[in-house]
Amino acid sequence: MKPICPERAPKTIGPYVHAVVHGELVFTTACIPLDPATMKLVEGSAEDQLRRIFENLKIILEESGTTLDRIIKQNVYLTNFDDFEAFNTVSAEYLGEHRPARATMKVLELPKKARMGLDVVAALP
Repeated sequence: MKPICPERAPKTIGPYVHAVVHGELVFTTACIPLDPATMKLVEGSAEDQLRRIFENLKIILEESGTTLDRIIKQNVYLTNFDDFEAFNTVSAEYLGEHRPARATMKVLELPKKARMGLDVVAALP
């Protein structure tokens, strides 16, 4: 197993790594919409926050040796299901025609009071 902790990504807020590479797979920690420069939640629309999550994931997956189009499975965490369509919209922006498997869960709360989070399993090339 190889731990991944990119300097360009927001720092983790607990005793864990951004991702772990095991075999031919990358398992990420759930990303929330943290700005790497300020470590504060991105403000604005659900779409703005989701774009920050995908940008953070791009950094983590790149450091792991893979890309967004190699995502096999997504776990989406929403505190409000009104953000479900926003997730679909932003996901299509970043993934294009790629359609990974997905589980979407409504959760009571996320770290730092974030509205949403996303973790993925991706394949290495």
